Order: sequence, then C-alpha cells, then structure tokens
Amino acid sequence: MAQKRPSGSGGEMTSEKLSLKQNSNPPKYADAANSLSRAEVVFIRLAAVVYAAAALAMMAISVGLITVSLTRVYAAIINHERAEGALLEAVSSLVISVAILDVAKYVMEEEVLRSRELRNPTEAREAVTKFMVIIALVVAIEGIVLVFELGNSEPELLLYPILLLAMSVIIVIGLGVFQRLSLQAEKRLADAESAHEAR
Repeated sequence: MAQKRPSGSGGEMTSEKLSLKQNSNPPKYADAANSLSRAEVVFIRLAAVVYAAAALAMMAISVGLITVSLTRVYAAIINHERAEGALLEAVSSLVISVAILDVAKYVMEEEVLRSRELRNPTEAREAVTKFMVIIALVVAIEGIVLVFELGNSEPELLLYPILLLAMSVIIVIGLGVFQRLSLQAEKRLADAESAHEAR
C-alpha cells in the first residue's frame, strides 16, 4: 500500500527556500539605495553651491552696472557732454540690473534656499511675465537711445533702432498670447480639480 506524502510539505519547503533567498538579498539592495541617496545628497549640495555662486556673481554684476551708470551720468552732467544720452543709457543699465537682480533672487530662492517652489501655475506665470516685461523694457529703451544718438548724426541707420522697437512690440504681443493661454490652462486645471473634489 503506497504511503501518501503530506500535501503541504513540498509547498512549505519551497516557501522556506524563497523566504531565505529574499532575506539574503535586501542588505545588498539597502546598501545600494544608501549609496545612491548619499550620492544624490552630495550632488544636490554641490549644485546648491554652484547656484549660490552664480546668484552672488549676478548680484555683483548688477551692483557694478548701477555704479558704472551713475558714474557716467555724474561725469556727463559735470562735463556737459551728452547728458540726455547718458541719462537714457543709465535708465537702460538700471533696468538691466533690476532684471539681473530678479533672476539672481529667483535662483537663490528656488535652487539654494528652497523656501518655496513654483508649483502653482499662477506664480510661474507671474514670474515669467515679470521677467519678459523687463526684457521688453530694456529692448525698447535701447531702441530709443539709438534713435536719439543716430537721429542727428547718422539718420540712414535709423532702421536698426526701429527694428529694436518693433522687436519690443513683438515681445509684448507674445507675452499677451502667453498670458491668455496660461489663464485658459489655469481655468481648465481649476475646473478639473473642482470636479475631482466633487466626486
């Protein structure tokens, strides 16, 4: 008479072997995960140092632009030479320095301090809008300065400042299109979130 083998013995042995194999693997995976996390921490810290250095350099350049523009304005007023042109150039330099400071502030907040993140589409749209408005102002002021400089001396070269002014208008129009599309996207996102919450 044949003896019956216990039905659960084979399954129990197989499960024990699998559990032994699974218990032997996790330390290796844990070491790899720990080394990867340490590498990520080191990379993030190095990136923060580089971003901080870049932000400080941009701040120094902005302060330098402000100092140089004020010095030129003072020299032009004292010597009575091209005072209007010097003032307009100073305005252009000041606007550029403000734009550089704004970029440095953004880099310092988002990449170094990480005090806040632009997860909200409205905040991202406002940041892009502010920067592009400054760029349009810089281009327009540069075109106006060239119009003053070339209007009397070389009127045949007035095409270049006119192109600069046209470029500033194109930037403003593109910014308006960006604003409209962003507002539509924000509205769709808000509607989707409200519909999801209603469920």
